[in-house]
Amino acid sequence: MRRDVGTVRHGGTPAYVDALNDVVIAIMVEKKSCVDDLDRILSVPGIDMVQFGASDFSMSIGKTGQYGHPEVLEAELKTIKTALKKGKHPRVELRDPSQAGKYLELGVKHFCIGWDVRLIHRSRPDASPSGRCTASR
Repeated sequence: MRRDVGTVRHGGTPAYVDALNDVVIAIMVEKKSCVDDLDRILSVPGIDMVQFGASDFSMSIGKTGQYGHPEVLEAELKTIKTALKKGKHPRVELRDPSQAGKYLELGVKHFCIGWDVRLIHRSRPDASPSGRCTASR
């Protein structure tokens, strides 16, 4: 069975149920209330992977964009440690592979390196620091 939009046509069939056993269910931890209730949330059967979202979390605590703020870093660490304790896979998004060391030491094995919009922007020779295209047409 295809694993794309085509599976919608097969909803409820045995093949569809089998396909669901092959997917990864991942959640994003992006709000303070989620971090506060993380132990209970990660007890829900079927969750395979957990990723902390520093950007949205920082907004939820009134520290927008302060990714290095102690409360943001503490929440990220709590997310990773709780995930591992619950047998879930923590996933970390990195800007650069050189950032992986500290996470590997914590037991993280799943990473997203880079961000599609940033990668596209960096590949454009005519992109300015503001993100706007400066080439004339």
